[in-house]
Order: sequence, then C-alpha cells, then structure tokens
Amino acid sequence: MIKLTTRTLLFSSALAAFSLSGCALTDAEAEQALEIADGPSNLNTPQPDWDTPFWERWSQAQPADNNGGEPRAVSFNRRDQPLANVALVMEGPVEAALPETLTAEAADRGLLILPKGLVQDAIAHTAECNDLASQACRSALALYPGARLLVQARAEDGGRVAVRVWDTALDKELTERVANNDQGAARLLDSLASQAATADWSARPFQGEGNALYIAAGRVNGLAEGTVLEVREPGRPVRTPTGQVVAWRAGEVVGKAKVAEWVGATLSRIEPVSGAAPGPDHRLSLAP
Repeated sequence: MIKLTTRTLLFSSALAAFSLSGCALTDAEAEQALEIADGPSNLNTPQPDWDTPFWERWSQAQPADNNGGEPRAVSFNRRDQPLANVALVMEGPVEAALPETLTAEAADRGLLILPKGLVQDAIAHTAECNDLASQACRSALALYPGARLLVQARAEDGGRVAVRVWDTALDKELTERVANNDQGAARLLDSLASQAATADWSARPFQGEGNALYIAAGRVNGLAEGTVLEVREPGRPVRTPTGQVVAWRAGEVVGKAKVAEWVGATLSRIEPVSGAAPGPDHRLSLAP
C-alpha cells in the first residue's frame, strides 16, 4: 500500500494545478510541480540542451557549478518502490478531466503518467512504433521512456473511451471501456495499479552517448541517487493452466549496479558495482 507524505500530497496538488490543458504534463511542468513540493524558492528550471540525443531532450542535467556536491533537489523518496512509468497515448476528443485525473492521482497508486511530449518524442524516434500494438514498439518503449504500461485511450461515441493496455514486463494486453470523465479515469487508475502490482518495479538499462548506461527512472519516480540495484537475467511470466499471464518471476541475480546521478526528472545514469555489467537484456530491480 502506498503511504502518502505531506510532500507527496503537495506534489499531487501541484500536478493537478498544472493539468488545466487537458493533456498529460510536459516535462517542464512535472519538474516545476516537484520543485513546488520541495519549496517555493526553487521555481526556475534550466533549459534543456536540444543538441543532445532525444532521450536526454526531456531531461535536465545538474548545474555546472554543482561540482559533485549535493543534488540540486531532494529525491522524491518512497518507502516501497519507485513509481512505475505509464506512457499514455490519447486519440480523439478525450475529455480534459480524464488525463487531468490520471496525472494528478497516479502517484497515490504507485504510478507516474509520463509527460506527453516525452512519449510523443520517443514514439516519433522509434520506427517500430508505426504500429503501437507491435511487440517491437512495446519493447523499445520499455527501454525508453521506460514504460511499464503503455496505454492507448481512444474516444468513442456515447461518452466512452476504449482503452488498450500493454504490460511491457509481462508482455500482456488488456482492454477496457471507461467513461470519458474523471470517474472513468479513477476506474482506469485502479485497473492500471492492479496490473502494475503483478510484478515488482524494474527497469531495463540502455547505452547512451559516450557508452554511459542509463535507466528511464529518476527523482520524480522516487529513485534516489546512490540506490543499489540488482542486475538480473530476464525473468519469465507465471501462467495459469489456461495460459493467462498473472505474475512475473524475476531472473537470477548476476551483478549489482547503482544510481550514479539523476540526469533528469525520469532519467538516471547508472554504474556497475559488481558482477555482470548491466545490458539491454537485463532487468534492474531494487536490492534488498
């Protein structure tokens, strides 16, 4: 069960305040919402470097004058697991209340609705995502922007929204229809949280510029700098006698890594600590 703190409530309130456009938050707004929760004196955020690789366009590096000192902002720590990333793709006239509610209340259920621009940028740079439902697209988005759940919400007649959910960890698809309003969003959040709970939080590493290793999770997820991660072999799904995927068994631990630094709101650079170096086929999970 997610335990709320005063800071969590401030963060959720700030998210709600920034969600008036009816779309998922931009990364800058997510950053600013977090800084409001940290304190009223830290409202300015640095501009991103648009010459960097696209996975870093939505990230904000430490100030140059930090000199390896204390992090620019306090980690949004949680007591259990980091927030699981949800990539939301909306089609048609989805009512503003639905994405507003999803964004504002996701943290209460252990989820983070990724910024709309970040998701669109990742899809635009992934050739396999010409077909959002393809396994190749889901696998790519699981690496970056680290989507545990990929959600496609399509407005229909009659005030309904047809929802398709792909769980990238379990390689499982779910479908649902909800009301095109805040009540529908609340119902959808319950379903997403239930699905995310079938497997513990994990992230897949990828190699960026200069051979540095990254994972698509950071301070907004609640992943603190210095966190030790287990490097695991690919796991396997747990299936019922009818073939339904209901859970995930983690693979063998083959090494350890740590979160070296936040590169942005939802991106961290990692470093090997011992054993096998992390690779794209591995999954990184919290060390006990």
